[in-house]
Formats: sequence, structure tokens, C-alpha cells
Amino acid sequence: MKTLHRYILPITFLFNLCLPNSAKAFWLLGFSNAFTLSPGSISFIGGTGGQLTDVGNPSLLSYTPFLAHAGIRVGIAKRIDWGYRMCTVAMPYSSAGPSLGAETDFKVRITPDSCKWQVSVVAGAAYSYLSLTEQSKNAWAPGAALIISHSLSKRIMMSFNARYVYTGITSASGGEEKNNLTAIGGSVNLGIRINDYTSIIPEIGAFDFQGNLSGKALNGIGYQYGVIISARIK
Repeated sequence: MKTLHRYILPITFLFNLCLPNSAKAFWLLGFSNAFTLSPGSISFIGGTGGQLTDVGNPSLLSYTPFLAHAGIRVGIAKRIDWGYRMCTVAMPYSSAGPSLGAETDFKVRITPDSCKWQVSVVAGAAYSYLSLTEQSKNAWAPGAALIISHSLSKRIMMSFNARYVYTGITSASGGEEKNNLTAIGGSVNLGIRINDYTSIIPEIGAFDFQGNLSGKALNGIGYQYGVIISARIK
């Protein structure tokens, strides 16, 4: 188990760096529950999934069957932890091919340990360069989430995630006002505990997209699915 923990992050990190920049998708799934890590604890995640979107008028159906990502979470105080993961920025447009970016967030648990239903709030932001009509542009994406979790058994925990993400491409023609995306939706996951340190977490979600590209409204809906392995080392 120690060997797995030692190598899971660099392996998944390098795996993500090998992904092609032309992937037309991004992660809105959180792969998390409402609990926070205890101070000093560290966990790593790595996994894959896919996305189906129907955006524009006339609508354009797009399917990305393979998306991988990796991340780390660190407990920094009681009921507060910090996370970082490799991600892609929210632009499900056919002419916008996102590249890998960085996402960071803080999660705060607002319920005491005795509650059967645990609740936490998450606030964070992502930044990336993406290819827009074959030109490199920078994009930023602040967001927030609400997570509600409940244990179904000693080994299985169900979590509901409500998420909001706004993405703006500040350097595109017309600026952020004419190149942006708002994604609002939710997802559900099951945390399946393998042992005291390792879990498998499958998740599915649906999200509403409202946005503009070069001033043209491009709205629609997207569906995501994925599964990750989470490994805690302390």
C-alpha cells in the first residue's frame, strides 16, 4: 500500500500531461464527499471518464469518451481542506479545444461529526490556456459547489453535488463579454471503500450551459460520467 501511495500521483500526473490538447471537454464532476481531511492528512486521486454535450442552435452533439485527471487534497485545519487538480477549462464548443489547466479550491464542512447527513461548501478557481480557432487564448473559471453526503453502509457513502462554474476567455476577440460560459448543474457519486486508505468513486452528472463564443449565443446541456481512485496516505 505504501508503494501505491508513493507512485499514484506522479503516474497520474504524467498520464494527464500526455493527453491531447484537442479534447473538447472539461470536468465539472467533483469526485468528493462532504467530509474534510484531518489537519496534516493527504490524499491523491486519479481516474477517467467522459462527456456528452448538445450545444448551439442548430444543436451540435459532441461526445468525448475519454478524459483523465489527477489531483491532491491536504487537510489544513479542522473541517477545512485544500485541493489541487489538473483539469480542463469549461468550453464545450467545437472551435474551442481546451488544454490542461490548474484548478484549486477550499472545502469547508459546516456540520458536526455527529450529523448523519454531512454538508460542505467548496469555492475555487481554474486557469488555463486553450486553443480558440487555432489560436492560444487564456481562460479563467471561478466556481462554487455544495456537497451533501450520507453513509449507506460501513463501506458505501452517497454524495450529492450542486455546482456552479463561470468561464471567461479574456484575451479572445471581443473579450470576456463575448466569450464566456456559465455551467450550472448537479451530480451524484458513490464512495466505495476498499480499505481504510483507498476508495473507488464513480460519479455521474448533468449540467446546463449558457454561453457566448465571438458574441454568438451557444446554449445547451452536458452529461458527464467518471470514476476515480482515491488514496489517503495519512
